[in-house]
Amino acid sequence: MTKLDILLLKFTEHMKVTGFSDRTIPDYARNVKYFLDYLKELEIENITEVDRRVLQDYQARVYLETFKGAPLTPATKKARLSCVRTFYRYLLKAGYILHDPSADLELPKRPKQLPKNILSKKEIGALLSAPNLETTLGIRDRAILEVFYSTGIRVSELCNLALNDLDLKNGELRINQGKNKKDRLIPLGEMACDFLEIYLREARPKLTASGQTTLFVTKSGRKFRYTTLSYLMSRYGRKSGITKVTSPHALRHTCATHLLKGKADIRQIQTILGHASIATTQRYTQVEISDLKQVLKRCHPRERKEIETHDL
Repeated sequence: MTKLDILLLKFTEHMKVTGFSDRTIPDYARNVKYFLDYLKELEIENITEVDRRVLQDYQARVYLETFKGAPLTPATKKARLSCVRTFYRYLLKAGYILHDPSADLELPKRPKQLPKNILSKKEIGALLSAPNLETTLGIRDRAILEVFYSTGIRVSELCNLALNDLDLKNGELRINQGKNKKDRLIPLGEMACDFLEIYLREARPKLTASGQTTLFVTKSGRKFRYTTLSYLMSRYGRKSGITKVTSPHALRHTCATHLLKGKADIRQIQTILGHASIATTQRYTQVEISDLKQVLKRCHPRERKEIETHDL
């Protein structure tokens, strides 16, 4: 094992004890390994040999790299380089280097994108009605869908919900150690509370033995994985005849958009979703093209049939 490999192991251990999520640690480690493999190609054995020029050369390599014949996406390029910067901040703090040559490393800008696959109220109604309430799993799945749509929580947050995070009496849900290890308390809608009560009374006792603290469990009584929940959502989307992607994240976008259209304050939505920055939440303030078409039809003179030609 080389000195660079040892540094990667120590960086990985550092992430585990300093609050990085279990889902992001492998991504950081993989992206740092790409960089360390590049250093090995240059026959660099010690991290102290790396200067600004080496980092600039690596940046150029990332920009020119392809995957299956296509250039890397801006998001992938940014991830490759930002992980290296995080790695160097760790090295500086841990005393392995005296200065950070990555400090001036410029990251590619990701194009601003509007949230995709926002479901209409009709589509949401079809999706929520898809589970068969005559079955144990159907009751569970309806409760899951209602919670996703009511709260807009992340799929990882739903997987980690415990029984004591739920307060049906006050209609509240506590998210412990969400993104960036932050806790928050969010309201639950009446429909979500109703179906959670049914789930806890009629379905959950049949799925798990006493002592299991996880709120939502699989048919074998275990904690959900986010990939399993994503598959579950996709299956109900197909069953409902919805052509859009019906992922947990799509319901998160849909929840935020419907709250905004219902005149919720943008900062209240930020708190519910657990966004660290208001800029992330402000994506939902972008007017959809369908809204613009309605405004055009209602307000533009050429769309008003009753107007006479001589008035134009």
